[in-house]
Amino acid sequence: MARVAPTVRLARAADIDELAQVLGRAFDDDPVMNHVITARPVAPRAALLLGTIAKVHLDDGAVYVAEDPSTGAILGGAIWAPPDRWKTPLLAYVKHLPSVLRAVGLRGIPKISVLDAIEREHPTAPHYYLAVIGTDPAQQGRGVGGALVAPILERCDTEGLPAYLESSKESNVGYYARFRFEVTKPFTLKGGPPLWFMWRS
Repeated sequence: MARVAPTVRLARAADIDELAQVLGRAFDDDPVMNHVITARPVAPRAALLLGTIAKVHLDDGAVYVAEDPSTGAILGGAIWAPPDRWKTPLLAYVKHLPSVLRAVGLRGIPKISVLDAIEREHPTAPHYYLAVIGTDPAQQGRGVGGALVAPILERCDTEGLPAYLESSKESNVGYYARFRFEVTKPFTLKGGPPLWFMWRS
């Protein structure tokens, strides 16, 4: 039987809960997520954190879900930020603070601050930023990731704009290279795991 391609569309507010659970499972073994979230299991806490990020960026019109065309189930999601919208004001997260605290716990609060180091390395030239992308582990290998990045990468090519992401797994560097992302430099969080900053011209 031929593999059916996932359907990609803009996320709606009603999708956030399901999307958060999918992303939580996708990031259960993520090194940065495991560094920031000290309690176990990681997946439900990652879901709280990533669901919050999705809510904050939903109005940017660049949060996408990939769904199974036969069941409508969400298979994966991507949270993009349009040019000059990647730096989210702290106030945008204030109303979501209880969720963030439940996600990382009191011991995780100091670790969130080390993520500021990543932000300081963020490029300033106009670009599209792939903040989060994840596929439900049970659905990997179905072309979900490629389908999720396609709409914005096509927009990048049309508008002549670059794209940027931070890979928290070295094993994903080659995957992103398939979409013309190149490592600009490696980076290691203080007391934490390495990352690979990647730019697509």
